[in-house]
Amino acid sequence: MSVEAVPGTPAEAPPAERPPGMGGSDRSVYTAIRSAEWLGMRLPRRAGLALANLYFHLYYARATGQRAVVAGNFARVLGHPPDSPLVRSATRECFRLYARYWYETFALRTMPGDEVNRRFSLDGLEHIDRATAAGRGIVLALPHMGNWDAAGHWLCLNGYRMTAVAEELKPRSVFELFLRHRRALGMGIVPLSAGAKVAETLIRLLSENHLITLVADRDLTGRGVEVEMFGAPRRLPAGPALLALATGAPLCVCAVFTTDEGWHTVIDPPVHIERTGVMRQDVIALTNVIAAGFERFIAAAPADWHMFQPAWEEPSDGTSAMNGPEA
Repeated sequence: MSVEAVPGTPAEAPPAERPPGMGGSDRSVYTAIRSAEWLGMRLPRRAGLALANLYFHLYYARATGQRAVVAGNFARVLGHPPDSPLVRSATRECFRLYARYWYETFALRTMPGDEVNRRFSLDGLEHIDRATAAGRGIVLALPHMGNWDAAGHWLCLNGYRMTAVAEELKPRSVFELFLRHRRALGMGIVPLSAGAKVAETLIRLLSENHLITLVADRDLTGRGVEVEMFGAPRRLPAGPALLALATGAPLCVCAVFTTDEGWHTVIDPPVHIERTGVMRQDVIALTNVIAAGFERFIAAAPADWHMFQPAWEEPSDGTSAMNGPEA
């Protein structure tokens, strides 16, 4: 079956986006991220976190549009109106954790390995070990939660061969900076700009017993698989399910959570569906299982979900989410 035969698997790369919260022009975006890289790699942790907190206050105060987007997403997740105290508090905490992410992702480059291991904890590593012992590789699907760079770095630091897919960013200089950054953390990176060849590369890497990590809570093509999350329809990419079904590699849903000292990752057991023999139907069924896992992880720590784009087509007033309206 061709890649294009399954919904949500792009035949060409989706349009590039700028990272949220990093300036308006191409030059200012690159300057901001290059500065964050330089400072993150050099500042002691206490000073770096203090600077990140200052940036949070400045960014949060002026980012009225993105505050509204994040609040709309959390209204759906929490089942409260966007202007409720609960949603406002979660939105503020999300921005704070996102600013911390920008410091910590670059601080990882110069953080000693023993400190990374001390700050990072993980539940479910046995699922990876069983998969690699069987020689088939493994697909790890995760949402934009916590610090996924920290999880990838920890895996590579501890001897696992891990490859991720990098979506196109603009300007091109920022995309290339992040390619260099994540490769410096030890990760293999397959740029999404490679189009349909991405699938061929990932299938080959799975056959070589690699870990394939896919941050998969956004459909970048507009043609993904429709799922239900928090009581409303949205779309997720078909890639994780298609890879697992096409290769026989196990697929685990996982998430990274921010802790006071660092990060904690949870890897669920491999997911299973009853195969129908029709790839399209099986991809849809497995993607819905992934969505249920994402929903559970996001509900456990909503503010750790770095979703700065509208996650649902229809905005929520807090009355249709699974937790019900605000009392």
